[in-house]
Amino acid sequence: MNGLVIIILIFPLRSAEEALLKRCSHFDLETSNENAMKACDVIVQERQNQLNQCKKDLLQAIKDGVKREKNLGNTGQESMFIEYVRISRTEGVDDKESTDIVIELLDQAGAGTPKTKAKAQDVHLNEKTKALVWEHREKTHEIRRITKELVGRVRSLRYFTVVRDLQKQTDHPMEVSCPSCNREKLPIEEVAVLSSCGHMGCLACVRSCAEKEECVYASLGQCKAAARVLNIVKAETLGVDDEARHGKGRHFGMKLEKVVELIK
Repeated sequence: MNGLVIIILIFPLRSAEEALLKRCSHFDLETSNENAMKACDVIVQERQNQLNQCKKDLLQAIKDGVKREKNLGNTGQESMFIEYVRISRTEGVDDKESTDIVIELLDQAGAGTPKTKAKAQDVHLNEKTKALVWEHREKTHEIRRITKELVGRVRSLRYFTVVRDLQKQTDHPMEVSCPSCNREKLPIEEVAVLSSCGHMGCLACVRSCAEKEECVYASLGQCKAAARVLNIVKAETLGVDDEARHGKGRHFGMKLEKVVELIK
């Protein structure tokens, strides 16, 4: 079985489905999970834990930023930290779900909504204060980095959650609407998922947006992820492959099992 993993992984990726298959199968074969569906549950939980830790890190970083801002007082111009808070609250962080999380963390940390950016003032700063200003700026760069990481983790969790839910469709059928054409309750064969952000819509609209390198939710201002046609995954390729995968037997997913049969 180890040889099989090596054989699969040496070939280049040709599609988003292939990338997901290789990731999930490799993950599954390295663990004691009984089947691909359970492995997907584990991946979702892992991604959730990573997101939770990222949220904790960002909350602490923002709290520290609030303290530094208070200690600095008036420096004659808007600090990078205040700019970060203002933009996060007014323009968001390129993903609606992520923006909601960041705003909640800002509220928890006591980083209120800044006033309109004021004109710079000529304020004399001593060397110690200049050093503190520089430190505040560098720490804000770190806050921005963690925020970017949070956005990525939200999108990753969203994608694998969709995959997991599609795997379990026989238990809980999904109802998918397209945010672009507004069609509701799309049949599974017309649903597409973007591996870049986890958003779904009808295949035609998702493809049309991806050709413009946009998420299908871009026109609503809810996601600025850079999508590609290669990121499109047809939902029907992620659905349940056979009934025996519901905890019965030792299954790794229909596609991988066919590969195993061919090799045997």
